[in-house]
Amino acid sequence: MQDEFPIGPILILVGDFIDKETGFGLLVGIFVGLLAYFAVSKLIGYGRSTKVTPAVERQFRNVFAIMDEGRRQSLIRYYMEKFECNREDAMRRAVEERQRDANRW
Repeated sequence: MQDEFPIGPILILVGDFIDKETGFGLLVGIFVGLLAYFAVSKLIGYGRSTKVTPAVERQFRNVFAIMDEGRRQSLIRYYMEKFECNREDAMRRAVEERQRDANRW
């Protein structure tokens, strides 16, 4: 029991410096600050969540997840030039070719 730190004297000292109005003001300020933080984070997060990635792009990223972003973009450009198609078709063809290669063995 002697190892315990007495907290009573600390509370008395803090109580001498901060009266009830100041303590209440601090609590209200913290509450308003947290409320503003969460409101702003929801507004910022809302803008990000509206961007929906197509299913083809999600599948492409899952299949080629081991590659870094630059390599994936290079692969998309390669298939766009090879088949003269748009970005989504290039991703679809890359996934299909990868699946064909995986099924050969």
